Amino acid sequence: MKNNKKIPNIIVYLFIYLIFAAHSPWGQYLAYREQHLLIMSTREDAPTYPYSKILVDVINKQLPEASSRAARAKTFGRVQGLFSTNQMPLLLLSKKNAKALLKGKGVFKKFGAADAKVIYFFDDLVLLAQPSFPDKFAWLLTNAIIKGEKDLLGATSPLETKKIIDIHPGTIMALNNEKMPELLKTK
Repeated sequence: MKNNKKIPNIIVYLFIYLIFAAHSPWGQYLAYREQHLLIMSTREDAPTYPYSKILVDVINKQLPEASSRAARAKTFGRVQGLFSTNQMPLLLLSKKNAKALLKGKGVFKKFGAADAKVIYFFDDLVLLAQPSFPDKFAWLLTNAIIKGEKDLLGATSPLETKKIIDIHPGTIMALNNEKMPELLKTK
């Protein structure tokens, strides 16, 4: 008799599990990331989030199909985790923290280094991209920033810096007035 009571309970638990598993927001979150150009910043790097909202407004005026959005991570650890695993394609940090991210030092010492390419500078801030960020997208983004430079306080081409930095190839093409590259298909 005891086993007969367990079977309906198991069925109820299985049913509840299937309902919640089927309605996981994970799929929607991935779709959201694919539909919007997300620029990540962090609460711990205070000037980055307010400026990312200004940057997003300019990008959306110049390149509305990007459907750009500002995204804010709570901590530097979360920033490093999302950026280094290629979950966020773009990152706005202060120059000091960007250097720390690239070298795995300072605030990123316990999280490790991450590889990145420079898109543009904004006074003490730097916009970084994943190395896998397509050249075509970097070209379009850089072109939108160039067109909206008057609305972006302190916008400075990475070609104007005196230090040797790793500039995104698509950005270099846009800054040199080269034609927009094709989007390469991945296998």
